[in-house]
Amino acid sequence: MRRETTEHHMDGVYVLLLFAVFAGCILFVLLFGASSYEKLVERDRAAYNERTGIQYLAARLRHADSTEGICVGSFSDMEDIAADEINVLYLPFVGEDGPVPGFYTEIYYYDGYIREVLCAEDSGLSPEDGNEIMPAKGLMISKENRLITFSLTSEDGSQQEIKLFVRSGGDKNEGE
Repeated sequence: MRRETTEHHMDGVYVLLLFAVFAGCILFVLLFGASSYEKLVERDRAAYNERTGIQYLAARLRHADSTEGICVGSFSDMEDIAADEINVLYLPFVGEDGPVPGFYTEIYYYDGYIREVLCAEDSGLSPEDGNEIMPAKGLMISKENRLITFSLTSEDGSQQEIKLFVRSGGDKNEGE
């Protein structure tokens, strides 16, 4: 009788030991997996931030590519890029029937954000009135003939640049 009790206790110890090893392995896999997952999420977030801003600008320009008024200027003067420190891409507002005369979408960098505002020509809006699109450290927009260059400094300090050709002719700054 005593021998059976000892065997039952030893079987219990083996089962408990096997359970502890199994639980330890699961814990190790979970900790290792969580660390790997965290690194993957951080890498994906950095890649997203790096691509999103410049692709947003490219998509907005492509959407507004028309024969009407794409130009680069300053916030206070649509045609003079040196009028103030805020350089702005002016895109004609495109409605259901095409561009709407006298209305522009302005895209610019101000106070740590890429901003966008839809307004009438000479609306009197100030730079802080624009909608914050995404955080950034800087945005330079330049135009040479029909080639528009965006140089974006992301929030993490990385730089991206894209050059886009305005396919439709007749824009306001054609002679630059």
